[in-house]
This record gives sequence, structure tokens and C-alpha cells, in this order.
Amino acid sequence: MTNRSYLYTRHPGEEPEYRDLAEWRLKPPLAHLLLVGADPTVCPSAIWEVDARIALQGDATQSRPLFLAFLDWLEPQLLQDFGDASGEAKKLLTRPDRQGAHFHLELGEIYELMGLDLDDMERETVSNAALAQRLFEQVRRLVETDGATLDDAVHEEIRKLKENWEEHLGLHFSDTLYFHLGD
Repeated sequence: MTNRSYLYTRHPGEEPEYRDLAEWRLKPPLAHLLLVGADPTVCPSAIWEVDARIALQGDATQSRPLFLAFLDWLEPQLLQDFGDASGEAKKLLTRPDRQGAHFHLELGEIYELMGLDLDDMERETVSNAALAQRLFEQVRRLVETDGATLDDAVHEEIRKLKENWEEHLGLHFSDTLYFHLGD
């Protein structure tokens, strides 16, 4: 195990159903939570063969455009190297083959590292769904409010971007993950 969270696009009724998008060490970064934050649903894992629902799924038709707008909103507030990382992330997020109906976040490895049993993993997933939704709604308010900046963010996870966006945002997107589920 590599102790990462894994983010996929999900394409129900298509092959492959899950397509690699991003992975992050330890706790899921803000980008992963925002992308599953629109109508987050606790769901079965696509990696782990367990009955417990230890993964999250969110509505990509709502979260993708907001996340892209958030990257644009952040760019003038962060250092120049943010623009390069943001541009690379946008390329993968807007690729035609990554336009699934949902984003799917796998958290099982993180929970295993925490020493949680399956029941606790499911409870933690419910908690992460609520957090993802709160973050999504706050980002929506920030992006839609004229003149808003990172200083106006209420949630600490968003304010931390000003100090170290590389550590907290998680803009490392890839079309091949350690747990590769599809093209």
C-alpha cells in the first residue's frame, strides 16, 4: 500500500468506467474534496472489495466548472508558479476523455494508515462527504463574490492556500495512477 487518496472520473455505462485523474499522499487535498463536493455521496470502493462504503462520489457537471473557476480566481492571488501548475491541471480536467458524470475519490488507504476498521472507515467517509460539501459551498461563495480574496475564506483549509498552496491544494493530476483503473 502506498497510503494515498485516489481521484478518478467516473463514466457510468462506458468502458473504462473509471479513469485515472489524481493521487495524493496522506489526507485528501482540497482539490480532491472540491471535485467530489457537489452532491457528495458515500459509495462502494472501486479498489477495495468490501461491503462498507468507503469512497466518495460527486457530481462532476457542477464541481468541474466551479473548480476551474476557482483556479482562475486563485491565480492572481498566488505566486507565478501557481499559473503553470494550474494550467497543467486544467489540461487534464478538460480532456474529452475525462468528462465523466462524476468524480470518484478512494480513501481506503488513508483510513488503513489511520488504523480504522471498516465501520470506522465508513463513518469517516460520511464525515469527509460533509467536509467536501462545506468546502464546495464556501468556494462557490468566494468565486461568485466580487472582490473576494483568500483572506475572506472562513474555512482554514482554504486560507492555508495562501501560505503553501502546493502542500494543501493538490494540483498533481495524472492519467496514470498507482491504482490504475482505466485509460
